Amino acid sequence: MMATITTVIPTYRRPALLRRAICSVLEQTYRHIIVRVFDNASGDETEAVVARIAAADPRVIYHRHPANIGAFENFLFGMRAVDTPLFSFLSDDDVLFPNFYETAVAALESQPDALLFAGSTLEFAEDGALLYVPLAYWPREGTFEPPEGALRMLGNRHPTWTGIVFRREAIDRVGVLDREVGPASDLDYAMRVAARFPMLVSFAPCAAYVSHPGSNSVNETVAVVPGYEKMIRTLAGDERIDAAARAELRRRLLAQVRGKLLEISVKSLVRGDAEGSRAAALMLRDRYHARVSGSALLALRAACVALPPLHRALIWAEGVRLRRRARASRERLQAQQRNGAADLEAYSRYLETPAN
Repeated sequence: MMATITTVIPTYRRPALLRRAICSVLEQTYRHIIVRVFDNASGDETEAVVARIAAADPRVIYHRHPANIGAFENFLFGMRAVDTPLFSFLSDDDVLFPNFYETAVAALESQPDALLFAGSTLEFAEDGALLYVPLAYWPREGTFEPPEGALRMLGNRHPTWTGIVFRREAIDRVGVLDREVGPASDLDYAMRVAARFPMLVSFAPCAAYVSHPGSNSVNETVAVVPGYEKMIRTLAGDERIDAAARAELRRRLLAQVRGKLLEISVKSLVRGDAEGSRAAALMLRDRYHARVSGSALLALRAACVALPPLHRALIWAEGVRLRRRARASRERLQAQQRNGAADLEAYSRYLETPAN
């Protein structure tokens, strides 16, 4: 018997994009799926959009909360509703590529102990330009025994959960999303699974994540740091993980927090948030004892505030960095494809909004 996959789609006031997301699931070559849409009390045409799709395909199930419970709680509610052997999360503005679930199920069937399959998720801008491919920086495909998979996720190389399929067993053995972690709960959950159980990786493009100018990842502040600290406490304190692995996870996560604060400080400065930049630099210097880099960031902030041409130069430099990262991601992705270069334009066309 083929295992059924539940696609959990939390949504709020994005009916056109939601239609695109649902259609990307229904067009999977793997047909044993249930699409569960959790509407966070949108109060617009969302319910009607889903009703039209569900009338043509009963695999689509709709739930509307009587009041908005918040984005995180909506994801958590959907996760707790999963009752099929496999599940995945899909944000309402992202899409799956047609062979994703077929690729994931074949891999999971070959490795019964693995609780997580990760395919390559391509990060696009809203205009379809490729921005980043985290798995393009992994050394190989295949099975990663614990805790290697969890360690490989660090350094901004964690697989985006749009391209992840979990076994339902992960909920029983690892638990659910941790609300104390907040915005980084996707990374936290994948790491908690991969720190204790094998994970499977495929370089095959499986999904698209769309980065918006107003998204949380683009506009991060020091408010994300307590979540990372909770992640460190959880993993470092889990005695089911080998002691040496726990120590290494803690060391690497602390390094990631320092890197995150540096990133927040610079990106805040680029977008004109001088106070946000200062807060991140101070936390890096005083709380995480990186006195040289923290002090350098404070000096850079002061100079950019006093000298607008320097601020413009920083904006230019950040643009160059992002373009270089996008180019490197494209080259790595193409090198990973066994059957020739990846047709990125074809993948970007999946971002087109389907007709009603």
